Amino acid sequence: MKLDLIAIADLCIDILIDAQVKPEYGQVEQLADQYAIDLGGSVGIFASQIAKLGGSIGLISKIGDDPQGRIILQTLEQAGVDLSLVEIIPDEQTPMGLNLSCKGDRAMLTYLGTLKLIEPSVFKPDLVNQAAHWHIGSYFLLNNLIPAWPDWIKKLKEAGITVSLDTNWDPEENWERVHQILPLIDVFLPNEAEALAISGKDNLMEAGQFLVSQCPLVVIKNGADGALLFTRNEVIEYKIPADLLVDLHIVDTTGAGDNFDAGFIFEWLAGQDFNTCLYRGVQCGTESLKALGGVKSQILLKRI
Repeated sequence: MKLDLIAIADLCIDILIDAQVKPEYGQVEQLADQYAIDLGGSVGIFASQIAKLGGSIGLISKIGDDPQGRIILQTLEQAGVDLSLVEIIPDEQTPMGLNLSCKGDRAMLTYLGTLKLIEPSVFKPDLVNQAAHWHIGSYFLLNNLIPAWPDWIKKLKEAGITVSLDTNWDPEENWERVHQILPLIDVFLPNEAEALAISGKDNLMEAGQFLVSQCPLVVIKNGADGALLFTRNEVIEYKIPADLLVDLHIVDTTGAGDNFDAGFIFEWLAGQDFNTCLYRGVQCGTESLKALGGVKSQILLKRI
């Protein structure tokens, strides 16, 4: 059966700690309000939400043969994600993300583990026709793949397959490395900081105009201010609808952008208009704010 989507995943276990105080070095012990251990990684969160919306998605990745890896597999399997292309590597550790949340801000530390083993050999010819769409996430974390993406995306495009991209943050801040693939991308979904950094511009309007000159559809996620959608003919400034703000209590922002991506791409692949795509994206992103981590409060929606 042909899938709706395939993605190479930055699967990791997230350790999430929420506190009203920032950590201090010097052996200062402070108290946290709550913590969680759950599925993490931009693409893992994206895939979980796609599946819960009713889309079929398969992941390509490598994880360790350890308890953390088993939590990841169980969580994704329960969501309905195809894991047949996820490889379990003996004697290697599953990647880990430490997320420290304090008063609406976050600090993150990532241990790459088996992500360092994901190499261009994963681009096998028989994958080209297994899905109608490819989503690229954590472009900069999957560092070994960067030189190989242009040729692979060209093969996908030749087969009529669409491609979306969310780079996430670049730990090295070497943003020019993504410029090589932007003209090959159908939908680019950066957040505001990434859009400014990649474009080299000082404001989001200029950033969007620059990026859409490279890629035909750009959606910049802008937190509480909603989103900006750019095509080469129009700009949509999308504000968060009032119905999504009723009784909203923000617990954690982890994965909000990934859930937005899932909602937007799910509707875009279904041929919906931009306002419907934006609403679903904002709905998924906003709902995810209500719990610690990126998957606990995801929307469950099945098309009838």
